[in-house]
Amino acid sequence: MKPLASFIMESRTRAVTATVAFGVGGLALPPLAVVSSAAVALVALRAGLNHAAVVAAISAVVLGMLAWAMGMEPLVGVGTGLVQWLPAMVLAEVLRRTVSWPNMLLTATGIACGVILLVRAAVADVAQMWVTVLQAILGPLLQQTGMSPAEVEQALRQVAPVMTGLLAAAMVLTLVLALILARYWQSVLYNPGGFAEEFQRLQLGKVPAVLLAVSLGGAWLGQSDLLMELSMVFLVVFFIQGVALVHALTRQLDMNRFWLVGMYVLLVIAMPQMMTMLAAFGVLDSAFDFRTRLGKRPGSGGEGE
Repeated sequence: MKPLASFIMESRTRAVTATVAFGVGGLALPPLAVVSSAAVALVALRAGLNHAAVVAAISAVVLGMLAWAMGMEPLVGVGTGLVQWLPAMVLAEVLRRTVSWPNMLLTATGIACGVILLVRAAVADVAQMWVTVLQAILGPLLQQTGMSPAEVEQALRQVAPVMTGLLAAAMVLTLVLALILARYWQSVLYNPGGFAEEFQRLQLGKVPAVLLAVSLGGAWLGQSDLLMELSMVFLVVFFIQGVALVHALTRQLDMNRFWLVGMYVLLVIAMPQMMTMLAAFGVLDSAFDFRTRLGKRPGSGGEGE
C-alpha cells in the first residue's frame, strides 16, 4: 500500500490518475471505489481541502470524458465521481482540522441523517418510490430465480420502507473505510505508528449512544421506519468504534493477534451478525469506557497524526 500512497502524493497528475483509475474500476468492482475516495481524502489530509478539490474536479471531468467515450452521458460520469469524492473531502478536512475521529464520524452521521430526512421531506411516498426503483433494477433478476411477480413485489415491499436508511448507512460505511485507508496511508508516509495510536482511542461518547438507544426504542415501540433508518446510520459508526475497541484491547492486554484475524474472518462469513455485535460493544464502551477500566488508554501519552 505504501508505494500506491507515495504515487498519489508525488504530483497532482498522479493523484488524478489514481483517483480516476480506481473510480472506473469501482464501477465493475465496488471495493475499488473506496480506494478512489481514499486517494482524494489522502490529498485533503496532507495538502488541504483546496488541493483535494482541484484533484476531484479534474478527475470528475476526466471521468465524464471517459463516460462520453463509452457512449454514456458525460454528466453521469461527472456526477458519479463527485458523489464519491465530495463527502470524502469534507470528512477528511474535518479530521485534518480537529484530529478527532469522533468529530469526523459524527459529521458523517449528520450528513447521512440529513439525506434521509431530505428524501422523506421531498418524496410523498418513499416506500412506493423504492418499490418502483427496485422493481426495475432487481425485479427481472429475482424472477430468474423462480420467484413469481407477486413474490418479488412482496419481498421488495418489505425492504422498501427502510431502503433510504440502508443506502445512507452503506454510504457512511464506504466513506469511513476510505478515510481509514487514507489516514493509514498518511501515517505510513509521514508518521509511522500514528494511525494505530489515534484510531484505537476512538470513542463516540455517551450522547450518541443515548440517541441510538432512543431511536431504536422508538422504532420498535412506535413501528417507525424513519427512526429505524436513522438507527442504521448510528449503528455503522458504533460498529467502527467496536472495531477500534477490539484493536485497542488486543494491544492493551497483550493478546494474540489471532483474535483480530478471527474478528475479520467472522466479519466476512457473518457480516450482519458481527456488525451488530461490534456495534453493541461500541455502545457499551461509550457507557463504561473499557480502555480506562482495563488499563492505560493506548496512545494517551501523545497525539498521533
